This record gives sequence, structure tokens and C-alpha cells, in this order.
Amino acid sequence: MKFATVVLLGILLLGSCASLNAQAAGSSQVVMAFLGGSVFTSDTTAICMSYYPVIGDLPLNLLFSGPMFGTPVVDKEHAYFIWVSDFSMQELPPNKDFNYVALIPQGEATIYFTTRPDLRDWSDWSKRSTWGEPVAKFTRKAGIFFSADGGNSGPFTSTAILTSSHTFAIFGKSFNFADLIPHGMTCFETGVGEAEAGTCTAIGGAQ
Repeated sequence: MKFATVVLLGILLLGSCASLNAQAAGSSQVVMAFLGGSVFTSDTTAICMSYYPVIGDLPLNLLFSGPMFGTPVVDKEHAYFIWVSDFSMQELPPNKDFNYVALIPQGEATIYFTTRPDLRDWSDWSKRSTWGEPVAKFTRKAGIFFSADGGNSGPFTSTAILTSSHTFAIFGKSFNFADLIPHGMTCFETGVGEAEAGTCTAIGGAQ
């Protein structure tokens, strides 16, 4: 499979745990960092999933579970927040030294939240009722993935527009993505093999 884990993923700054009315992040302000991967459902479709070691200034124990008196475990199985996006791709003609180019059309993405990530069932990715509460939804704008090594690695940049969200509680504190990221984010990702990592910045104004 030439193309691996290149779709935009993202989750944005939650803000201070002490405030329910945190101000929106400034335009181009870095608001998170992510790690993740994709499960391919065909040669041209996949499901992307990311988890977040960095969300603003939140400590790891508000992002991941772990031993009661130990360090949180930073992986998808222990993540309170995950971003999930189904996507398709269309291979385009190569462009000189970029011998693999793919269009990632517009799609949708959802942020799921749960304080019991151990109850998520990863055995069937089409059944997501165990993945947590859908707390925010995004429209993922189209983007281009390009690679000089046949699709094994390369960058991907795209924008996600926040389309809906609602207030939810994390360990007694209330948050709503619309209060903090009213317009969405732009994510800058690098994929290598079946792994991906990147950062997202806030966008300003209507898109």
C-alpha cells in the first residue's frame, strides 16, 4: 500500500481547567500535538485515529489514564480524547520528483471523549458506541499528500472547520470546543509508514 496515514487529524486547546469561559485561541496559535495511525478498509479508503500528548497546557493526567498513583500511559488505549475520521483518497499523476501524489477529498471528523478508555472496543471500527461521547464534529477540508519515496513518507496539511460541539465535563470541569476554537484549526502532519505525527494551529475568521 503506497499511501499510509496521511489524513488530517486534530483536536484543539481545551483551555485552563479553572475556567469555563476560556478565550478562543489566537489565529495561528499552536494548540495541540498529535500521534496516530490509520486502518485501511480498502485500497482507497481508511479510518484515521489520533490521540494527543499535548493539548494546550493540560497535564498528561487529564489526557490519559494510567496507574492510580503512577504516570499516565500515553497511547490510544489510554487516551481520554481521540479524533476519528473516515477518508478516501484519489491518486494523482506524479509531479517530477514527487513520485506519489494523492488527493484527500473533503470529509468529516469527530472527537470522542471518555474517562474510561479501557472500555473502548477496537475489534470493529464500524461500531463506535464504546468509543466515548462525541463532543465535537468537524468538516475536514480537502488536501494533497505528496511523497518522494513512493508514498511511504511525506507531509500533509489541511484545515478542519468546527461544525458542532457541546459542553461536557472532564473530572468536574466543563469545556466546550466552540468557546475556544470557534473557527477550527489547520494541521501540519508528517506520515512515515503507518505512523503519523504533527501539530495544529487555530484559524481565525469564518472559512
